[in-house]
Amino acid sequence: MDLKGLTAIGLTPLQAEAYVLLIEHGSIKPPEAAAQLNTTRTNAYKVLAKLVELGLARKLSTGSKAAYTANNPLALANLTAQFRAEAVAREEAASAIMHDLLAHYHAKADKPEVGVVTGRKAVAEAYRKQLALREDIYFIHTRADVAMMGFDTMHEIRTTPARHGKQRHAIMGAKDSTETPNYAPHRRSNLEVTWSKDTDYTAPVEWSVTESSLLIVLYATEPHAIFIADRVVAGAFLQLFTLLSKLLAQQPLHQALKPHQN
Repeated sequence: MDLKGLTAIGLTPLQAEAYVLLIEHGSIKPPEAAAQLNTTRTNAYKVLAKLVELGLARKLSTGSKAAYTANNPLALANLTAQFRAEAVAREEAASAIMHDLLAHYHAKADKPEVGVVTGRKAVAEAYRKQLALREDIYFIHTRADVAMMGFDTMHEIRTTPARHGKQRHAIMGAKDSTETPNYAPHRRSNLEVTWSKDTDYTAPVEWSVTESSLLIVLYATEPHAIFIADRVVAGAFLQLFTLLSKLLAQQPLHQALKPHQN
């Protein structure tokens, strides 16, 4: 039996092997399990007890003649739900302290951290890395994103900040004043848009900045991302974004497309 699926769920290789052993034998005593697993009796007792704790096995008797048997594999569904809940809890705990940790870290660090990645999966993770900072997002949009990354991936990236109460601010292109944007999705995803002509910015590059990070995504033959973690660099680009946004907001196109005129 292939053990990769069980280890992918979160079991250790020894736990996965022990669970399969229980399924194949019906029930087994720790000394027998130790021999089959090629481990010590102490480890065999520990791994079988852990399977009981995880809800994947149960103890049939007590004392020196103790034996263990596997629970129905449907118990794996409860286990994966437990692991998922624990992962979410850890993520939320990390997010809660991330801002203060970054503030203290950058107060001592004077060298930007720069990472470069290539490929759809790696670029999507670069986006998620920035989102994990739980800071408002300011980005200059390119229409090359969905064609390269896919709608589902970009939808997840675009809507995640709102689920954590964060705002998004974008500079986006429109064909003309009759394009009539649909602002309902914007409101649901906490998006505020400053409009520019779609011919003003045609580069396949997205610039995304937060209080402490700058993400540059190039959509070429395959996507590439540069992630810069530095408050000074991020702050400088945020000033440029704000200046550009204010200038574009005064242009006729943005005035025509503002929500209250929609």
